[in-house]
Amino acid sequence: MNLEKGLENWSSVKKYTDEEISQETLEKIFDLTTNAPTAFNLQPYRFLVLDSEEAKEKAVSSAVPVNGWMKYADKIVVLVAFEDLDRNAHQVHRKKIGKEDLDEEGAENRMKMFADYKTRDKEFLTGWLTRNTMIPATFFMLACQNYGIGSCPVRGFSQEQLTEKLDLEENERPMLLIPIGYPKEESREWRRDGKDIYETK
Repeated sequence: MNLEKGLENWSSVKKYTDEEISQETLEKIFDLTTNAPTAFNLQPYRFLVLDSEEAKEKAVSSAVPVNGWMKYADKIVVLVAFEDLDRNAHQVHRKKIGKEDLDEEGAENRMKMFADYKTRDKEFLTGWLTRNTMIPATFFMLACQNYGIGSCPVRGFSQEQLTEKLDLEENERPMLLIPIGYPKEESREWRRDGKDIYETK
């Protein structure tokens, strides 16, 4: 996919063909997605692919009625954030120390900072997790488009219900649903002109 063309032709896809997405294609999509940047490279997320009808129903039944169209997607992907946001920190630090990009004292100071993050209020943690999962979500949707697969981000669902139905870990929070499938039809929605969304000072 040419990135410029992909961005120009972007549309949120809600109607799909019956063609299934192969495991090989999924793996290629996630290989691209994992390049997404996050704060301190902590990568505080994972993706859960709901493939069976039973699994997809857990997402659909947790969503507001207007999002019932999700049941027609080939798969529904759940983007899950880690509230224990430093889950990958030691692995990240080992890599940086090995390349001499960070020393032991610096790594220890970072761990103290991350520990402080986890003690702050819910509003702070929600904002931090949102910022550090939405870029991976965007990478994922662009990677899907690269392979001709349509997607649409959905936030209209109960996080509490979905957490329970999917039996997520205590420190995991579902942030976004992304139904995916090969597009049956696409319609480009209205967008503002580029000159209308920025100013230079």
